[in-house]
Amino acid sequence: MLIDNVRVIIANGPFSAEDAQYYIEQIKKSAKFPLKKIIFNRSDAYLDIRYSFDSIPFERIRRIPLTAPHEDRAVNN
Repeated sequence: MLIDNVRVIIANGPFSAEDAQYYIEQIKKSAKFPLKKIIFNRSDAYLDIRYSFDSIPFERIRRIPLTAPHEDRAVNN
């Protein structure tokens, strides 16, 4: 699918076009180059986002935890 002239691929898991639009807007706010393609891959605990830019051969990968991190400590502070 195409959202804001960005090729969007949803590789795994339930993910809506509205969710994709939100992440595309967030990436565009911080990016200096136009987005070319974005791939969303969702598991139970993480959302992996891979995206590439139009003018430079660079791919960025982000992993966003969907749940609160589980803390295991050997020693209490």
